[in-house]
Amino acid sequence: MTDCKIICGDCLEVLPQLEDGLFACAIVDAPYGSGGRDGSVHLNNPAMIGNRMGRDAHLWLTREYGKLLFAKTKADAHCYAFTDWRKFIDLRISYESAGWECRALIVWDKGNGMGEYWRSSHEFILFLTKRQPRPLTHGGCFNVLRFPPARANKLHPAQKPVALIEYLIEASTQDGEAVIDPFCGSGSTAEASVKLHRPFVGIEISEEYCEIARQRLGRTQPALMSVCYDQAKP
Repeated sequence: MTDCKIICGDCLEVLPQLEDGLFACAIVDAPYGSGGRDGSVHLNNPAMIGNRMGRDAHLWLTREYGKLLFAKTKADAHCYAFTDWRKFIDLRISYESAGWECRALIVWDKGNGMGEYWRSSHEFILFLTKRQPRPLTHGGCFNVLRFPPARANKLHPAQKPVALIEYLIEASTQDGEAVIDPFCGSGSTAEASVKLHRPFVGIEISEEYCEIARQRLGRTQPALMSVCYDQAKP
């Protein structure tokens, strides 16, 4: 498994350089844009970019990378986009205006809560497809997924559990089909893809997290340590 690459750069600049129709599945964990300006959601981390965006900027960004992902994925591809209760409607608007169809709203039950008052113990995942999507490999499943969040040795404040990402990739791809993650972060999707023998391209704007992801893949598959990292072309 050597077809794994993490590209350090802005996904709006990197995606146009990739081949059209290449990927069978996209996993997207972009900044939710719901941190606002209240100082709450990882806003003090200089490597976390995007949560201070206003609604118009967030809609625009999502539509722009949504259009690019539409072009770079296969005609029957699936896309999974993580979000929360504040922003899932905006996310659906942006993706559907970029050509995608929202087929389901998946609830990720994390089993614990964050915040105050009625503490959120879940996040949403939009299941998006093109007009004639492939069937799920296991024939279908319920739209509540119960996976504990990443807790021990977290490498990124918004890190998703590898087991959850593996479940989504397995549901939407066959062995050897390529996966893309335009907001790669610390590399959870990369690790899941390597474990499942799926070629993978990840894009991450933060050099710090690109290096973290590279080191993580090296621990998962030592042969990848020297082949998985690249800088975006100018």
